[in-house]
Amino acid sequence: MTAPLRRTPGRAAARSGSVRSSVLLHLEPLGPPGCRSAYSGRAEPEGTVLPRNATPFNLTLALDPHEGRVASQLSAALIRAIAEGQLSDGDPLPSTRVLASNLRVARSAVVAAYEELTAAGFLVATPGASTRVGPGAREASLAGAYASTPSEPVPTSPPQATAPEQPGARFDLRPGYPDASLVSTRDWNRAWRAAAAGTLSGPAAPPTGEVRPGRGHAFHRPLQEALANHLRRNRAVVCEPEEVFLFPGVNAALRALVRLVNDPDRQVAFEDPGYVSGRRAIQQAGARIRPVGVDTEGLLTDQLTGDDWACYVTPAHQFPLGSRMSVSRRTDLLAWAESHDGLVLEDDYDGEFRYDVAPMPALRSMHAGAEHVVYLGTASKIVARDLRLAWAVVPPRLRERVQEFLHGEGDSVNPVAAAAMTEFISSGALVRQLAYAQRTYAARRNRFTDACTELLPELAQQGIEAGLHVVLTLPAGTDDSLVSRRLRERGLICYALSDYTLTPVSCGPGIVCGYARLPETRAVAAVELIRSVLSELSLA
Repeated sequence: MTAPLRRTPGRAAARSGSVRSSVLLHLEPLGPPGCRSAYSGRAEPEGTVLPRNATPFNLTLALDPHEGRVASQLSAALIRAIAEGQLSDGDPLPSTRVLASNLRVARSAVVAAYEELTAAGFLVATPGASTRVGPGAREASLAGAYASTPSEPVPTSPPQATAPEQPGARFDLRPGYPDASLVSTRDWNRAWRAAAAGTLSGPAAPPTGEVRPGRGHAFHRPLQEALANHLRRNRAVVCEPEEVFLFPGVNAALRALVRLVNDPDRQVAFEDPGYVSGRRAIQQAGARIRPVGVDTEGLLTDQLTGDDWACYVTPAHQFPLGSRMSVSRRTDLLAWAESHDGLVLEDDYDGEFRYDVAPMPALRSMHAGAEHVVYLGTASKIVARDLRLAWAVVPPRLRERVQEFLHGEGDSVNPVAAAAMTEFISSGALVRQLAYAQRTYAARRNRFTDACTELLPELAQQGIEAGLHVVLTLPAGTDDSLVSRRLRERGLICYALSDYTLTPVSCGPGIVCGYARLPETRAVAAVELIRSVLSELSLA
């Protein structure tokens, strides 16, 4: 082992009494040969002062070259430091410049590692302040959510928006539409160039390798592997690539799964209010729906019975009310699934986006989740709706049945789109985009909700901790459909909360407003228009 390197003030500085260096840093190799490590924070009592903007820290990091690029090594090392207790929730991290200097690595690698861990919820970055360990980060790190990404900077010049606009709309606040302009043109074009460079093959064979007549590209091994790695690093969902199945949308996945395992003598418990398209997809597959209420902790799990063979939930951000399912409710839901051999359909449609709250574990990552939870995700909220790409992580007991179904008659995915998404994930572009989008959406959410607080103080706001939309509750007895129509006539598109309900008493009236594509500079004008319409209806 080489001798540690010791940084001390130069002789000239010592003679003059002017010392500008930070705390003395001791860099000592740790671990096997080839690993890079740093231990800092041991200050010398004499002749050493901190510069005004330095962040002293006491941290031991061991970078293992076997973990890929430097950024990947650093992100994994930071997660280990959190898991081992070196860093606690809320602790500040050194600046990217300081850490890069101490580790003798490129600053861009540190930036990339911080960006990925911020996107995954382990770190919280506040403009103008230090980056800190996020709330709940240690619990998440102990769950085995390790992250890695190539080291490239966050895009600085997003392309033009491509999301469809409604003709004549001044403000399009439809929920469920991400801002596609936040995707880096460079990264996106690079992914599609890589996809186009490949050759189109015939219908893909199932993982067993057996080839039969089928519907085409129902399997895409590179994308399945990329998604398995992404889900493990960012959602703590540990699965094998063979457990990840591809669909042209979440509704297609729901129809396929329900057709495979539907029990005609029982029914599917479904959130009320809830995701209308998902509910219709399940009904189209032949299942009976039973509405179950939700509150501020999510689905009312005490209303589940043995007459339910499955339960559809959106635990990360209940759609549309926006509540985050509590840990106790998640535990109760999985206990119901175990005792009744039930299947939980977990739709994690926008679980990547949360603001100032701890990351909640996916149901699939909890005890008994692997046996009873189908984890559903989609590119429509994290990249673009038109990509038409979704995935389902299924329990092992359903794997062969799903394979047979998809190869025989399931909807297939576009192979070029699948190849492009594979490159987008594997290159680290998706993680960079998520970090950039989360900061942007947080700023837009803050501006919109602040404007609502100022201009519409009588309206409560729901669902603002996560996701891409907010619910503004209206006075009891209000016809929220009328409010939505009047707003549309004035040039603002949003949806009535009653549009999502099966039973009139499931929730009160309100309007559902998506802020993902509402620039901060236009938020006040949008809220002023809402206030104007409510005043015309004598509601504000």
